[in-house]
Amino acid sequence: MADTARLVWLISFLHGFVMGNRISRIVQLGTCAGYSALLLGWMLRRMNAPRGLFSLDLDPAMCEMSRRWIARAGLKDFVEIAERSSLDAGSTAAARNYLGGEPALIILDSSHEYQSTLVELDLWYGALAPGGLLVLHDVSRFAAEFDVTREGGVRRAFAEWRKAHPDVETFSLNGEARSMDLPRPLYKDACGIGLIHKSELPGV
Repeated sequence: MADTARLVWLISFLHGFVMGNRISRIVQLGTCAGYSALLLGWMLRRMNAPRGLFSLDLDPAMCEMSRRWIARAGLKDFVEIAERSSLDAGSTAAARNYLGGEPALIILDSSHEYQSTLVELDLWYGALAPGGLLVLHDVSRFAAEFDVTREGGVRRAFAEWRKAHPDVETFSLNGEARSMDLPRPLYKDACGIGLIHKSELPGV
């Protein structure tokens, strides 16, 4: 299954959530070629929510490609493609500055490496607005193979982060999926998604 098809399931899941709740402050960790940034940008334009998506990627070529697509789609007022590291604490400040406040939704779909994902979880959970949601793509057993360091990928990082933060509300879909070919339940993406909800109560 192509990478684009994997993103269709993720973005389809997010579509109703973003538009139904009028979420206007979104951070995306991992822009790649800009497919999901385009779709999120169109949602924001439909809601008339300018400066609504701050998307980060380290690859200059991918950032430039994404910026061209964003410009052609007329979304420059709604989406910022930033050539920055999602592991840099300064990126959280840059995101807040662009969005005009703390992100209400953070989509983590970057390197897929275990160690990097652990750092991202700590850094960006802290930057998330109270009541906000952090969505991780690729938390399944199948998707653990995407980690080029062979250390367990997003799946291992998410599991360890959940264990270290037992008071934080978390949930996963298709975490045990082992193949794209096997029959799957209601949510079809065998790569799985993880959800982390930040309480609106202080200190949780």
